Amino acid sequence: IFDRFLDNRLHSAVQWQTVISRDPGGNEQRSRFWVRWKDYRDENKKAVAGILAKTLVKFSAPEDMRQIGFLMVVNDDRSNDQFIWTPSSNRVRRVRLSGVGIMGTDYTFDDIGWKSIEDADYQRLPDETVDGVATYVLEVTMKPFVDSEYTTMRTWIEREHYVPVRTIYRDANGVELREMVAEVDTIQNFEGAWVATRSTMYNLKEKTSTSVWVEALDPDVALADQAFSTFQLSLRH
Repeated sequence: IFDRFLDNRLHSAVQWQTVISRDPGGNEQRSRFWVRWKDYRDENKKAVAGILAKTLVKFSAPEDMRQIGFLMVVNDDRSNDQFIWTPSSNRVRRVRLSGVGIMGTDYTFDDIGWKSIEDADYQRLPDETVDGVATYVLEVTMKPFVDSEYTTMRTWIEREHYVPVRTIYRDANGVELREMVAEVDTIQNFEGAWVATRSTMYNLKEKTSTSVWVEALDPDVALADQAFSTFQLSLRH
């Protein structure tokens, strides 16, 4: 089941998103960014030159976040490479951002990092219904070599298209850290890959939340390696 979930993804894409972050009092801040990413695995799902995937993020709003960019290279046999560029510093810095919210949101690099079926052990629990939709329920235990703030997850995967509609993330002590909830009625087909275009991540400890609205998505775009260079990260788009 989890392998089918991992297979339900595009080989590459560019998408534009609006992000709404809320503090414990319910006050909102909106930001916008675009993301380009690419799957580097071959037809046998093996890493090419030791790389599984690359993701580049650039903010366009609000003004104080404009042009800030992140680059993440997900490696097969070592920890991921992460870089940030800001206009104020005008230089690319290598960073370590595991467990850190992306620009004040409740999404972390652990949430957007590449996952493979070998990263965890899986236990199927009794099926449940979420928002009137039948789902598979899986308990996921990350293996010790995986560099993540999450140790276990429980995820509810919509049975027709294998889209996760709810996930609870826990730390090594079993404490629930975050909960992701996707809006079932926003699941759309993008050239064979099914995506929930509206979802919210809740930080259960800080009592904050972040909603992501996918405004547009270009699937299976031809992206050269240069599209994920640190030079591209520093360009003022």
